[in-house]
Amino acid sequence: MDMKAIFKTTALCLALGGMGISYSALAVDARIKITGTVKASPCTVDAVGGDVNVDLGEVKAHTLTAGAGSDWESFSLDLSDCPVSTTDVTATFTGTAADESADLYKNAAANPAGAVQIEMVDGSTSGANRRLGSGSDMTVLVDHSTNKASFPLKARAFSTNGGATPGSIEGVVQVALTYQ
Repeated sequence: MDMKAIFKTTALCLALGGMGISYSALAVDARIKITGTVKASPCTVDAVGGDVNVDLGEVKAHTLTAGAGSDWESFSLDLSDCPVSTTDVTATFTGTAADESADLYKNAAANPAGAVQIEMVDGSTSGANRRLGSGSDMTVLVDHSTNKASFPLKARAFSTNGGATPGSIEGVVQVALTYQ
């Protein structure tokens, strides 16, 4: 900076200071906005390591004709220690959808039974066997007398097109729980 510019800057500062204008008067007002949400606390999943294992047993290939399934295997996803503030729980199910139908799960076994998918449904009396394919959800109320909630479910082997061939059945369904 040259000497002339330094002089002008110094003169301007002295003039402003001498006129009673403070630097704080030149400050911009600001505000801090703090937001958040209080959410219901989670329940405890009653499963070893968080896994619920469902064994469909042995299924005869010739029984899986087009649109047919094996016997249903009932099971539940049980929750306990739900806080009093939690009124209901929603489970959202995701997994690899079968090529034959988005509301069935792919048989992803290492040596898969051919033409066989996995069907999972809402096992409650009000659910009326509603399919719970990938992206589906199901909501249950928390029983405040026990602080528990339970998702009644059913699964089976299913063949959309028939022609099942021998092999293994295996699939994984992820469950994301949301508390209200």
